[in-house]
Amino acid sequence: MGKFSKAAVTAMTVFLVGGTVSTTASAATWHKGTPKALRGNWKRSYNDRGSKVTIHFRIKSKSMNIGRPGWAAESWSSLKYQKVGAGTYKIKGTYRNGGTLTKKNSHMKLVKKSGKVTYKNSWSSSYSYLGWFHK
Repeated sequence: MGKFSKAAVTAMTVFLVGGTVSTTASAATWHKGTPKALRGNWKRSYNDRGSKVTIHFRIKSKSMNIGRPGWAAESWSSLKYQKVGAGTYKIKGTYRNGGTLTKKNSHMKLVKKSGKVTYKNSWSSSYSYLGWFHK
């Protein structure tokens, strides 16, 4: 095989192999705001000693709020999210509990499954999910 043939084969190999290398996006990337799949007004109702109690969970593009009768309003702001599985998101931001408690860099995990959403806070001692919310 001559010099020209070897150079042509080498060039063709580099061209073919180099063209098939692809780059992948990192799933661990933090995105600003909240995932579109979770946004909206969610609610959860339950009976407490004979009376119906409804908790409202509102997820906007840049903030989240939870309102419960008789409790201080909870809110999250300066949010970033990361998809960690099918319908599962990790969210971090600043947590406020009615002005009395502020935690920066708070984490929570949100799961959307079958048209319902549940979440758990990273600082809760049991790390259990706090019931299912529906639209």
